[in-house]
Amino acid sequence: MKLGVSAWRLAGQRLGIGRYIEYLLRYWSPILHGDEVTVFVRESLDLTGTGMSARVIRPALTNALWENLLLPRHTKNLDVLFGPSYTLPLRPGCRSVVAIHSVDELHGTVPWWHRHTYEQKYRWSAKTADRVIANSHYVKQRLVRIYGVPAEKIDVVWLGADDVFRPLDDPALLRETRRKYLGSDRPFILFMGGLSQRRNIPVLLEAFSILKKKDRIPHALLLMGPNRANIPLGDLSARLGIADSVVHTVGQVAHHSELVPVYCAADAYVLPSSSEGFSLTLAEAMACGTPVITVNRAALGEVAHGYGLTIEEPSVDALTDALRRVLGDPNLQAELSRKGLERARELRWTEAARRTLEVLRQVANS
Repeated sequence: MKLGVSAWRLAGQRLGIGRYIEYLLRYWSPILHGDEVTVFVRESLDLTGTGMSARVIRPALTNALWENLLLPRHTKNLDVLFGPSYTLPLRPGCRSVVAIHSVDELHGTVPWWHRHTYEQKYRWSAKTADRVIANSHYVKQRLVRIYGVPAEKIDVVWLGADDVFRPLDDPALLRETRRKYLGSDRPFILFMGGLSQRRNIPVLLEAFSILKKKDRIPHALLLMGPNRANIPLGDLSARLGIADSVVHTVGQVAHHSELVPVYCAADAYVLPSSSEGFSLTLAEAMACGTPVITVNRAALGEVAHGYGLTIEEPSVDALTDALRRVLGDPNLQAELSRKGLERARELRWTEAARRTLEVLRQVANS
């Protein structure tokens, strides 16, 4: 099979989709058997020893222009082109597969102009691809209902956590991690990921402030991820009286393994999203044995219900109660840690990479 991967998302800080591509490539490496894989990128990428090759396409135009104008010039000899981040070129030049990670445009969680730009490209890519990979059954249902993609054309492949994400039993390292991010050895609640309105960060701040004032918890709240939605964290924290207990960092690290002690040092991981496709951070937190609090909606409920503490809606009252229960009950913490580890055994990249490659091979050979 001659496979091409449109990997423009590997440029810059690697968050959800960038990490998805990175992990796929890493776990494909040992299971390629005569397959030729070319990874198309906008900047240099070292794939030495992986059995794959990187091809830098210049000039580095905007993502859309790069993928639609430049990439198709290099795809004509491929058996299949894989678009791992929602989109394909308007003229792929060969058979194609696209990965769709969420269909949230109709939830009011994105700007109005998104419906007339990105949403249209996502919809077109899903409908014209030879096959579509969805990262959850929830996303598959929405692809069928909202985008009109035939169900039989969609393969569901859950994502996972890298093998490095596991519980750590090193008190000195955990103390050092708390001091590094919080400035002192104090307990904390963790949110990991891009800050956005659909992830209800203002609601989380308000719930946290109630616990600080009424329960007098000693915890800090660590928000680890870029604030691209420009949520006024400073103003909100000051108004709620928790400015000295909220810490925000963009979360950029040299190696993803640096995140393991952050998860392990937290007393709880919380993801209060209104809607989510599949959350890598959710899988990683579970794999580290960190008690998880999230919402029984979309793919979050699909993955975490019964394995984390799930609330029915991301309201201030529900989130406050969930945090109070977890932080105040060591037995519940231990139970959630055990259940999370149990679920994490099903959420591994070895299986996600194998199943994704299987879909691509089927399309290439059809």
